Amino acid sequence: MSDKEMTEKTLLDEIVNCPHAQQCLGDSAAENLCRTIVEYQNTLSLQKFQVPEPWSGEIEKAPILFLSSNPSIGGDEAYPTWDWSSKEVHDYFNYRFEGGHKTWILDGTKSLQTDGTYSRVTQFWAAVRKRAIELLQRDVIPGFDYALTEIVHCKSHHEIGVEQAQEQCVQAYSMRILELAKARVIVVLGAPARKVIQREFEIPPEKLLSELIEIGGNQRLFTFLPHPNARANRSFAKCLQNDELERLRAFLRHNQ
Repeated sequence: MSDKEMTEKTLLDEIVNCPHAQQCLGDSAAENLCRTIVEYQNTLSLQKFQVPEPWSGEIEKAPILFLSSNPSIGGDEAYPTWDWSSKEVHDYFNYRFEGGHKTWILDGTKSLQTDGTYSRVTQFWAAVRKRAIELLQRDVIPGFDYALTEIVHCKSHHEIGVEQAQEQCVQAYSMRILELAKARVIVVLGAPARKVIQREFEIPPEKLLSELIEIGGNQRLFTFLPHPNARANRSFAKCLQNDELERLRAFLRHNQ
């Protein structure tokens, strides 16, 4: 295994087995900023804890990375728990959209359920696919042409617990994920993720497209869109200036 593969494996394992999540579940008296989001799963009567989600897709290859607040949770989804093997967990998160030992996600939008069927279309996944098509101006392969990650890795509904957990989670993992990722364009979705990235990289709040920023030895562009669920214009064409959209597209073409 190469040093690069070792770095990816180590970081993925660290996030999946996050010590903050384990402390919240193992010590009810411990003070931890992640407690609200970790214990949210208790309200869903799940059989087992669904592990923190490091990323979805081939993050070390994908030219586009979508960054949002935290993953949503589905109780019937075939999703890793702490009793899965490390090999299964790596297969799931790196090849969730394509190329895995199971078809974890169908057509980039429907998740495999515990009973072997597939869910209805997940609107968030459908929306990011459209945005990737808009940038690359061709059909795309989910997980290969783009990957997804979040500023907070534990799952909940309606961003419950994100505000409390984000400082701790960002400090522990976000920069390391961005250094590992090879995306030239990082699309930041929604206000919580936008505020974190603007603060971390000193990007003025009125800017929807950053200057070039070097992370992990690679030049990146950050761009900002509303969350796909927002009641607002959500496409690049409607949110960016024409020259800004063309700059993103040209930057991606240069990568090919």
